Amino acid sequence: MTGSSYTHDFEIGAAFATLANLAALSTPVHYPKTAQAPYAGVKDMEDNSQRGVGLPTVTWHWTSITQAERDVLRTFCSGASQVVYIRTRTNDTAGSFHYYQAVMVWPSLEEEYDARTRQAFDIKFRSMILADPS
Repeated sequence: MTGSSYTHDFEIGAAFATLANLAALSTPVHYPKTAQAPYAGVKDMEDNSQRGVGLPTVTWHWTSITQAERDVLRTFCSGASQVVYIRTRTNDTAGSFHYYQAVMVWPSLEEEYDARTRQAFDIKFRSMILADPS
């Protein structure tokens, strides 16, 4: 969106020093849509109110993604999960981002799919702790 304040930057790395924009990776990855939750879950209280529990989570969602894009994202998560650093969109305002240390959780069924392009691919980040890149 040229001329808009809406910024499409998403970064990932094994450390702050290695954060890289998704579009600048060895195989560029097109930007995901995101959904952020301020808590991992909600607990019902005795007074019928609810309380958020756990650390924030975020999901990066692609409506379609190629095998090459999945492969380059996979380098950041060699197992079922991996601690990574990300810069991701917040729900605050357009163009608003935060840096986090997070646990990247790889989709459990992903390895079963062999198609060149896969629909509805999500990567979840859990146990997100706000971090300062400076």
